[in-house]
Amino acid sequence: MNLRKKFSGQYILICMFTFFIIFTLIVGVIVQLQNIRDYKEQITILEYELEATEKRLKNIKSSESYENDKELENLARNQLGMVKANEIIYLEK
Repeated sequence: MNLRKKFSGQYILICMFTFFIIFTLIVGVIVQLQNIRDYKEQITILEYELEATEKRLKNIKSSESYENDKELENLARNQLGMVKANEIIYLEK
């Protein structure tokens, strides 16, 4: 009986540590699942915006409102807000 009292404190401590580890893992998994859901939602929104931009670009290209590549570039920059791959954009607030 004396031996039982001696190890009961250690048993409680081990159980509390195990519970803490399991709880931390569960919370971590839940947070990661929420992040995945948010990222999927962002991907859906960006895909929709990409489709809309591609449609607008197709409409601009199909219209005969431009005569050369320079005019087409101006339309894309002004109406679609597009930039070249190597350009740096500075935004004013």
